[in-house]
Amino acid sequence: MKNITALALLLVCVLTCLHVFTGCDPSRHALDIDELLRSTVKVELVEYINENPKHIKNLNGRHKPTFDFNKVTPIATLDDSQIEDLIHDLGEYEYLYFNRTLNEPIGKTLILHQINGNMLVLFGCIYESENDGTFYYGGCIMFDKDGKYIEYIGDFGYAGMEKLETKYFSTSKSDNTP
Repeated sequence: MKNITALALLLVCVLTCLHVFTGCDPSRHALDIDELLRSTVKVELVEYINENPKHIKNLNGRHKPTFDFNKVTPIATLDDSQIEDLIHDLGEYEYLYFNRTLNEPIGKTLILHQINGNMLVLFGCIYESENDGTFYYGGCIMFDKDGKYIEYIGDFGYAGMEKLETKYFSTSKSDNTP
């Protein structure tokens, strides 16, 4: 009887550990490259001014991120010949789904304009909060043509944004030209 009780207890402990370890792992999403290649008509790099970044901790709740066109300053438009390469690069990322994001994009933001008017918006940044310290944050979110939230794909790191900006939008070559 003691052996059966010990075995049952061991089984419960193992199952609990498996549940905890797999339950804590956020799901990973990838972008549908073929769909993006068919539907992306323009790619822009913009500066998005979010003067009051707030965390939305539960996207299933009533608060959803928004996109306000009045807070956008265009930086550059990607040459059409590079759109396919950029989309393939974006397809190599895994976007971790944590069910949380910021109320709006912040800082350098990549916008993939779609044929149907929707926008795939990617941002990655470091920002300082007076009360909470330094945050490294990013998101990959689909908005409609009016800036209303459609779908949260997942987190997008600030390092990924810097890499894409350097690779596709760097103006340093032309800035150093005599």
